[in-house]
Amino acid sequence: MEKRRKHFAALRAQEKRNRPPTKAQKRTQMSTYLKHMGGYTYKQLKGKSFNEIQKLFDKEMKRVNTFVAMGSEVQESKEKKEEGREETTKGSRKKMLGRKRAGKEQQKESSKKQKVEEEKESEEVDEIDEAELKKLW
Repeated sequence: MEKRRKHFAALRAQEKRNRPPTKAQKRTQMSTYLKHMGGYTYKQLKGKSFNEIQKLFDKEMKRVNTFVAMGSEVQESKEKKEEGREETTKGSRKKMLGRKRAGKEQQKESSKKQKVEEEKESEEVDEIDEAELKKLW
């Protein structure tokens, strides 16, 4: 009789362990995941409903699951496809914005180069002036 009671107690305990998590437990698990992987803070997630948190969680999981390493063959083939698409869509707004940004970056780089060159020239002039001053003494 004692053996039978222990057996059924073990079955009840196993059923408790195998229950699916409650809604509150799921919410806390998803919130924890979003805090660590998604970069969200406790304050950002505190006022959101279960459905809103689940949408954020699904979005983050999709981003993590579709991750492709930089040096992989899949990434290289994907980049080649994107380059082909860019060539075919020459009038797109995104590309125009990209060109503007690239132009601004080139201007920044050229202005930096000019500043560096001007500094070098001014240093050379300072060295020449010092040499002339030494000759005069």
